Amino acid sequence: MLNENIFFDLKRLKKIGKNVIIGKTVRIRYPELVEIGDNVIIDDFTYISTAMKIDDYVHIASGAKIIGGQNCTVHFGSFSTLAPQVVLSAGSDDYMSGIATPLVGNEFKGNVEYGDIKIGRHCIVGSGSVILPKVTLHDGASLGALSLAKSDLAAWTLYAGIPAQELKKRNQAEILQLEKKFKESLLK
Repeated sequence: MLNENIFFDLKRLKKIGKNVIIGKTVRIRYPELVEIGDNVIIDDFTYISTAMKIDDYVHIASGAKIIGGQNCTVHFGSFSTLAPQVVLSAGSDDYMSGIATPLVGNEFKGNVEYGDIKIGRHCIVGSGSVILPKVTLHDGASLGALSLAKSDLAAWTLYAGIPAQELKKRNQAEILQLEKKFKESLLK
C-alpha cells in the first residue's frame, strides 16, 4: 500500500512560485507546510520531512535530506545553495536513552532536541555536510564539504571541519555587487 503522505501533488504545496523545477524523485512528506519562492531548483533524490520556507534563487542539489518533523522549520534565504548529499536535521537525539524512532510517542523517546534551521542569503553548504537543530547560517556564511555545524556560523565567513571552525572571511562587497548587477540585468 502506497503512503499518500510521501508522494505528493505540487498543488498540495502551501506556496509555489514561478520558474520552479522540482525533480521527479523528490519526496516531500508534508507539502502543505512547504513554501517555495521564484526561481528555485530542488534536484532529484531529495527528501524533505519538515516545514520549509524557500526564498528566491535557491538551489538544493541531489540527495539532500531536510528532516525534523512538522514542528520545525528550515528557512532558506535568497541565493543560497546546498551541494549534493547535505543533511539538515532540525531534530536530533543524543542516543543515550529512550526509543530512537519517530514511530513512538514523545513519552517513550530520549533526549530529543528540535529546533529551526536558518540558512541566510548567499549561504553555501558543501557536499556531505550536516547542520544540526537550532543552527543559523547568517547571511553569506559558507560551510565546506564534509563539515558539521552544531552552532551558528557568523555572516560572510567560511567554515569547515568537524565541528566547523572559522577559516576566513568571504568577499561580502563583491558578492552583493554581483547580486545588484544580476538584478539590474533582469530589468533589461
